Order: sequence, then C-alpha cells, then structure tokens
Amino acid sequence: MMKRLVSIAVLVGFLSISGWAWGANAPRDYIPAPPGCLAILMYYTHSSADSLYFDGKKVADDVDFKGNVGLFRPVYYMEAGPFLMDPQLILPFGDLSLESDDLGLDLSSTGIGDPMLLATLWLLHNPESKTWLGFTPFFFLPIGEYDNDGALSLGENRWRFRTELGFVKGFEVLAGHNAYFELTLGGDFFLENDDFGPESSSLEQDPVFNLETHVNYDITDSFFVSGDYYYRHGGETEIDGLRQDDTLNTHTLGFSLGYNIATNYQLLFQYQHDVDVDSGLPTQALTFRFMYACDVGYLFGKSAAGK
Repeated sequence: MMKRLVSIAVLVGFLSISGWAWGANAPRDYIPAPPGCLAILMYYTHSSADSLYFDGKKVADDVDFKGNVGLFRPVYYMEAGPFLMDPQLILPFGDLSLESDDLGLDLSSTGIGDPMLLATLWLLHNPESKTWLGFTPFFFLPIGEYDNDGALSLGENRWRFRTELGFVKGFEVLAGHNAYFELTLGGDFFLENDDFGPESSSLEQDPVFNLETHVNYDITDSFFVSGDYYYRHGGETEIDGLRQDDTLNTHTLGFSLGYNIATNYQLLFQYQHDVDVDSGLPTQALTFRFMYACDVGYLFGKSAAGK
C-alpha cells in the first residue's frame, strides 16, 4: 500500500515538476521594457535527479529522472491607461523521463505542455528611483491527457492558476553599476482532475505557495550576476478521497549570469539545485535563455512613436 501511495505521489509530482519550473522567474523579469517593445525569448532547460523523498523520508535512491524542455515566450510591453502591462504566452515542449526499479516506475512524457497565458500589470513603475511593483495572473490551459495505452503527454490534464506579486528595488552602488533586490510572492491553485492516471482516479491538490528572491549586480554595463533562492510549500494531494501526506517543503538555491550581446540581444545562464526536499525529486537544472527585443514599430518601417 505504501509503495502504491508513493508511486501515485511521484506521478503527480512528475506531471507538476515542469509546470512549476516553466512559471518560475529569472532575475529582472519584473523590470519592464519600454512600451512598444516586443521580446522573443527561447529557453532550454536540462534537469536531473537521482533520489526520491516522501513525507520527509528518502524512499528511493535508484531514481533516474531526466528532463529536456524548451519554451517559446513572446512578450509585448504596452500602456494600459496609467499602467504598464506585458501580455505574453509561454509554450513549453520537450520530454521528461523517470525510472526506478525499487518503485517499479518507468514514466515518460513528450510533446507540447500546457500553454500559459499571463500578463504583468505594474502597479508601481518608477525607473528614476529603480522601483517596480507588478501583479501577474497566470492561466494554465490544460491539454495533457493519457492516451489509450496510458502514455503521458507533457501537460497536467487539469486547470491550474497562479497569482504573483513581484517587487524590485534597485540601487546605484557605483557609477554605471546597479544592484537590484527582488522579492516575489505567489500561489498556485488547482481544480479537480477527475481523469487522473491510467485508472481514471480523482485528483485534488492543495494550493502551493511560492517565494522567490534574486539579488543581482551589474559587473559591467552588459554583464550581471545574480544569487537566486526559491521556496515552495503546500500542495498536498488527495487521490480518490485519500490524503497522500506529500506536502511540499522545498528550498532551492541557484545563480544566474546575464550578458547583453548587443543592444537587442541577451543570453542568460541559470543553475538551480534543490537543497532541501520533504516530498518529491531533489533536482538540479541548467537553463539557457536567448532573448531578442525590438521596437514593434521598426518591424513595420517606423518607430512606436510613429516616426
């Protein structure tokens, strides 16, 4: 019975891993570009894990988890009355796999994940004092499901929502060298999935509460470094009315390096490592991000100002 509970909890976590990661922020995500700017971002993340924890105990150390996921993310910055906002889409794609002889698990998923629609509304936007406060609602559109053979797609097959409040405060340490402190608080909320797993079980999940901090500094006018911290708590699941005792309590540390190749191009490298996990897979992840940004007006032969 215990082995079955752990296996079910792993399946829930397996489907949810990338859902959290795809919505996680990078340093300076809450510092907006000027209105009229279109940014096209492409991400690649490789993640891995070799053990599994359940309710504070290690239950398997023969785990082989691997993930290779890409994201396509267009973002458009625009004025909305007195506010600035950035409607955007996040479209994930790739593959995940997990094996464990101890637990009899051999899971894999591939294809396109649940798309996310979101937009940050900046309630405070003051570049002069380097201060920003933004509110972001996310909508995860469910496309994942089991096929007739029980194979998994990359989505979660349930409606999921997230809200975030992000605050950024910058300081000029030296002329041309800025430091930024960032704090983000958020929560993920889930609707019931009444067709979960090969046995068409009923899945319910408590909200997951998220905290992020980034402290970053301009080494030069084109290169910055960041120390990153993420915390997730909650999210206990209930399968067919049975509580799973799989509450998340995960601490993640990492660092980021950002480099502006030219005026409109940026490369970002991130490393993240789960350093304390109560339930789930302690993962390591490497992410590479390429960004191209431009004034939309120039795509049509004129600037956003109409020149």
